Amino acid sequence: MKDITPFQIGMLALFVIFTFGGIFFFSSFRAEKIPDEEAIGVVVIWGTYDGRAINGWLKQLQEGNENLKGVSYKEFSKRDFNNEVLVAMAESRSPDLLLLDNTELYEQTNRIEFLSPEAISKANFRTAYLEVAEIYFSGNAVMGLPLLVDPMVMFWNRSMFSNEGLVAPPKTWQEFFDLAKLFTIVNTETLTISQTAIPLGESINVKHNKEILASLLFQSGNPVVLNTGKGYQGTLAGSETYPSAVPSLNFYTEFSNPSSEFYSWNRSMPNSEDFFLAGKSAVFFGFASEVKALQLKNPNLNFDIADMPQTDSVTNKAVYARVYGLFVSRNAKNRVGAMRAMAYLTSTDSNKKLIAITKLASPRRDVSGTRIVDGDDAFMEIFRKQAVFSRSFIDPSPAQTDKVFGDMIDRVTSGIKSDIDSASLANQELSGLFSK
Repeated sequence: MKDITPFQIGMLALFVIFTFGGIFFFSSFRAEKIPDEEAIGVVVIWGTYDGRAINGWLKQLQEGNENLKGVSYKEFSKRDFNNEVLVAMAESRSPDLLLLDNTELYEQTNRIEFLSPEAISKANFRTAYLEVAEIYFSGNAVMGLPLLVDPMVMFWNRSMFSNEGLVAPPKTWQEFFDLAKLFTIVNTETLTISQTAIPLGESINVKHNKEILASLLFQSGNPVVLNTGKGYQGTLAGSETYPSAVPSLNFYTEFSNPSSEFYSWNRSMPNSEDFFLAGKSAVFFGFASEVKALQLKNPNLNFDIADMPQTDSVTNKAVYARVYGLFVSRNAKNRVGAMRAMAYLTSTDSNKKLIAITKLASPRRDVSGTRIVDGDDAFMEIFRKQAVFSRSFIDPSPAQTDKVFGDMIDRVTSGIKSDIDSASLANQELSGLFSK
């Protein structure tokens, strides 16, 4: 028998470590508590999510589990975050975990350590988490574990609807064609709009225009971005598998066409959120996380929240959502502790506590499967339902994709390009962002 070389001994040791590490993590992922002997140690988490909320959550968890005493979170501005992570890794002071949303994940992909199939398989991930979280799949591996879902919802002005004898907001996009004629007030000579049913059609003054259009695309069966296994590419141009963005784009821009009987918006108007807060728009499309901000900006506005409208066919019930999750840093100083902390922080009990603090939705099926009836959280049941059929995509660069979608809209409304050519060009631009 040949002598075993030091190199072979080292490789064998690494194999044992990774094998048992994977087995441990999988068991921890399913567990709700961590035994005392499985200490976590110091684990540093960095992210851009609200530090008050995350630190309040960690404090609550630490009061019931001594193992979490060394877990801390530091909030950064979105502007500074990427550079801070880059510099920290270069200086060997990397955080152990990153808390990222789907618009930040692509930029950090090379700085995170994917979870192996032995740690958590895609099948087990699907069983544990809602479909919206499957954007974390990369080949046979899973990038990280989800924490929160922030879905888009429809805010509606109750007073405006009541004044017209309507008791409920629309459930489908098609209903807005009738509402446009009912609510919208247009000066026929100047084409100025003093009141609108729906703020759609432009890019410059429609807040979240990209996410609204993405919701329409998801509902049509178009995923916006596709992970081919060899990389990401846009799907706006359509294919044999996915419909083109053209029908969704045409619906969106119809409301800014001055010659249309449904004309309800133009680019000279205020921002769509401001117009809604002024009581001049019947609806506003925003994120669940924006509720408190809207209430503070105008405490006297009589508004409520409803599901995001769907298409008449409801073949693909969907709505865009931001997805937040935890990811192990490739240069983590305490990799084992980071894995253990992530397992605990994403467990059912921990997630319930986080949801109670943030007032957002859970990505876990065992949490989202329970109807919320707490009267103090009037909107939470809506958020829960929206999260169940939420969809998302890996965004290579929020600012640049905002421009891609905005330009696609503007080319149609200005008549510079046809709807087909504009969608095709936008698809090239979107796919190009993944190759930079």
